[in-house]
Amino acid sequence: MLKELDDLIERILLVYEDVSGQWVKSEKYLRVNLKKTCVSRVQKESGILDLIWAYRNFIEDNGVIANTAFELSGFRQTISIRIKTQNSIEYKIEKYIFSREKGMVPVNKCLNDLVGIRVFISDDVSHKNIREHIDDSYPKLKCIDSSKDDYIATHIYFKTDNFSFPWELQIWRTEDRENNLKSHKQYKQEYIKWENSGGRDV
Repeated sequence: MLKELDDLIERILLVYEDVSGQWVKSEKYLRVNLKKTCVSRVQKESGILDLIWAYRNFIEDNGVIANTAFELSGFRQTISIRIKTQNSIEYKIEKYIFSREKGMVPVNKCLNDLVGIRVFISDDVSHKNIREHIDDSYPKLKCIDSSKDDYIATHIYFKTDNFSFPWELQIWRTEDRENNLKSHKQYKQEYIKWENSGGRDV
């Protein structure tokens, strides 16, 4: 299983680096240090929000999701991929702005999943094994235990540098699938409630 996971990670790395290279050369690219830029500045500086929308539009307009799905289609485990919707991005930014951190969180931490990939793996490998393996084999990738309450998963983040938007790979075991989906549904309900209330301007 870990060998297959390595194959998946290598493919994502190739796609991510290729897309990032194209993004840097695009007209809308703006060199902003997303680690040093806090979410609170999104409200004050329209250029940062414009950059976020530009990157999202770049992913959407260039068929990145479909192309990535094709590149990963040979992996025998179930995989899904998506780009975060504009409303979902606004909701996440607002959550950070009105959290106890008051938006004093790096943009690339808040928006670390503009492109999200999810893989379901067999139950014969633990998340502890996965994290140890990633830490040993891919020390440049950020790998964290994102388990909280009923949600159990390992997340891996792909990032070229502090000027690039990260992509997220969620690793779920099949036995955790039902509880994880319930957890996501609860989060989605909070988001829908926010959306129906009109949200707030970011």
